[in-house]
Amino acid sequence: MWKVWEAIIPGSKPQFKWRHSWKEKPGDDFVGFDDDRQIGRIFKIDAPWTKDRWFWIVHTEGGEKLNWPTAGYEESALYAACRVEMVYIHQLQGERRAVMD
Repeated sequence: MWKVWEAIIPGSKPQFKWRHSWKEKPGDDFVGFDDDRQIGRIFKIDAPWTKDRWFWIVHTEGGEKLNWPTAGYEESALYAACRVEMVYIHQLQGERRAVMD
C-alpha cells in the first residue's frame, strides 16, 4: 500500500518517453524509456476483475529493489506511467523505501 507521501500528485505528467510496446499492434500497452534504457511497462488487461486498472512493472535489470514494489496497478495510464517513473528514479538514486509492505 502506498503511503500519503508516495501519492501521485494530480496533474503530474510522465518525464520519460513512452511508446506502444508493439508498433504493429497499437493498443493499451506501453513501454517507457530513459534514453535507450527500458524502465518499465504499463498495460491494460481485458478481464472483468481488472476493469479500469492499468498494471505497471518496473524493469530493475538485476538492480537492488531497495524495498520498492516493482509491480502494481493504478487507475489510469497516466498514473501508472508516473508510478513506474517514481519507483525507477528512487531505485536509480539508491533511495531505500522508508516502509515495507
